[in-house]
Amino acid sequence: MNHEKKNSVIKMIGLFFLLLTLWATSAHADFDISLYQQFLQSYVIPSQQIKGVTMNVVDYETIYQSRENDKSLYNRVKQQLNDFQPETLTSRDEQIAFWINAYNFAAIKMIIDHYPVDSIRSRSINFFKNPWKIKILKIGNKMLSLNEIEHEILLGKLQEPRVHFAIVCASLSCPDLSVTAFSATKLSKQLEKQATLFLQDQYKGIRIDRREKTIFFSRIFQFDKKTFPNGANDAVRFIAPYINEEQSRRYLTSGDYKIKYLDYNWELNSLQSVAFPEKTRKKD
Repeated sequence: MNHEKKNSVIKMIGLFFLLLTLWATSAHADFDISLYQQFLQSYVIPSQQIKGVTMNVVDYETIYQSRENDKSLYNRVKQQLNDFQPETLTSRDEQIAFWINAYNFAAIKMIIDHYPVDSIRSRSINFFKNPWKIKILKIGNKMLSLNEIEHEILLGKLQEPRVHFAIVCASLSCPDLSVTAFSATKLSKQLEKQATLFLQDQYKGIRIDRREKTIFFSRIFQFDKKTFPNGANDAVRFIAPYINEEQSRRYLTSGDYKIKYLDYNWELNSLQSVAFPEKTRKKD
């Protein structure tokens, strides 16, 4: 091989490794949430009232109508999640933010796949009213269920119990679905805000009745038996920092009260329930 050919081969090899490095760098970039942010801003409507309770609601009807359009925000976010490789996320906060967003989109997809339904626990989704183990969303090369995202990844691998205030299973008693996508750079503040908003809601978070010496807690603290094996008793220290009112916080940590749980309303957190409140009645 003459000198010129040798130099040409060396340059080609160098270019190949340069392109490989650039590809690897881009593959390990954080998940681009801008498209999902557009989706939330388009279909999550804040501060709506259902049965006297103010909450953020989802316009499932319009999302459902858009599902046939390949270029709709719904389908573009779904495709983006299908194509993304979550193992390329390096930091813990990147992973937590990504999987919260993925869970919330997966819950919406569960509704859209079976729409119209009045609850994520509708028999139209699962006869036994247990949709959590249904493989609902493809991320990378793997189909995942809501249960896997919540318990195996967010609560299990990443050990972040604050996600209880951020993941939303499409129901009225869930925390409000944030209009802002979760991001690694703002994650801690976002989770703190979600916790405070949820716990100050006496219909969904906690309600203190000093006259009856009783505190009513969200059943979320009863559902997660691994994090809170003794229910609300184990949740008190966890939630106390997010109670802004000092007297309420002191009463909560005193332990001098009975523990009861708020009823959990599984009806859909739907804009259509605002426009047509009679549709919020449970049908199955």
